[in-house]
Amino acid sequence: MTTLKSLTTAFALVCFSIGLQAADTKTLKVGVQLPLTGERADVGKLMQTALQMALDKVNAGKGQKLELVWADDESTTDGIAKSLDKLVHDPQVIAIAGEINSPLVMASAPIVDKEGLPYITGGSSPRTTAASPWIFRAGASDSLLTKFLVDYMTDELKAKDIAILHDKTGVHNQRAGLVADALKEKGIVPSVNGTWSPGDRNFTAQLEQVKAAHAKVLLALGETAEGGAFFKDAKTAGIQAQIIAHRDFGAKSVLDAAGNAADGALIFTEYAPALMGQSTQAWAAAYKKRFGADANVIAAQYYDALLLIAEAVKTGGSTRAGVKSGLEHLKAYPGVMANYTFDANRNGVHRFFVAKVGGGKLSLLKVLKEF
Repeated sequence: MTTLKSLTTAFALVCFSIGLQAADTKTLKVGVQLPLTGERADVGKLMQTALQMALDKVNAGKGQKLELVWADDESTTDGIAKSLDKLVHDPQVIAIAGEINSPLVMASAPIVDKEGLPYITGGSSPRTTAASPWIFRAGASDSLLTKFLVDYMTDELKAKDIAILHDKTGVHNQRAGLVADALKEKGIVPSVNGTWSPGDRNFTAQLEQVKAAHAKVLLALGETAEGGAFFKDAKTAGIQAQIIAHRDFGAKSVLDAAGNAADGALIFTEYAPALMGQSTQAWAAAYKKRFGADANVIAAQYYDALLLIAEAVKTGGSTRAGVKSGLEHLKAYPGVMANYTFDANRNGVHRFFVAKVGGGKLSLLKVLKEF
């Protein structure tokens, strides 16, 4: 009887252990909120390809398997509500790889906060992570970009005569405002703070203002499609100021279009495979081979987003609260864009490269780190 009882107990323990292992290895769902249709469907496609590539990597390993649940937000506030309704009420969804458009992230924040669902965005606006303790940023905040830009212009270049030209809409307008405010705190008012409209390809009038003001530094903030024409117009206008631009003007398509007109410009960027390690360069090459296009910062952010969620499950567990805790406790987790540590404001990237343009390529000038 004793032997039978012992065998029965042992069998029960084995079954319990197998049950636990099965529970640990069951496929977990990660929601994806993205614009698959609408005016920003091209952005959604970038997010989708990167997430699928990341999913293949995660599920090829020996650890926890993941499943992606796609929810089209149609790039509208109504679409945001519908997409979240699909995701937050599925108890098996443990986290969301969410929108990159900051206003749409802000619209998502009250629901994410109420449901207690970890949400990773690639959006750079400081307002997004401030809106909810459940929102994390797979990227650098515009607050950090602003600090690095302003400190570099005033401390490194010793400039006081600074001009700002920018696209008057969206994120570029917001960044220009942040920079102007930060300069004001240092007692500097931009000699020119000019704008252009989306789609503009002629910047002559704005550049003539900069030339007349004898600015020593010109900060340019705009979309990739505007960069080539901007650099050409700056050369034609005979601009002598040191041009500094954010990463969009350092894209390969911009440098190809600009030719030698971009030479000497400085680019601030958190993602440029040519300036980064072999693992990032190998990933970028694999992405291009698979999808036939260069992996930009959006692809890098959303590839990393899923890997971050998978890593958080390992340390925090497979509940929503566990994933949040796991993300909060990550230390220098190696992604393709950066080594991620989330700070108190849930920003994951704390480093920018300063690169100089020459011969259509970027060469590393300096690495700026928060910590």
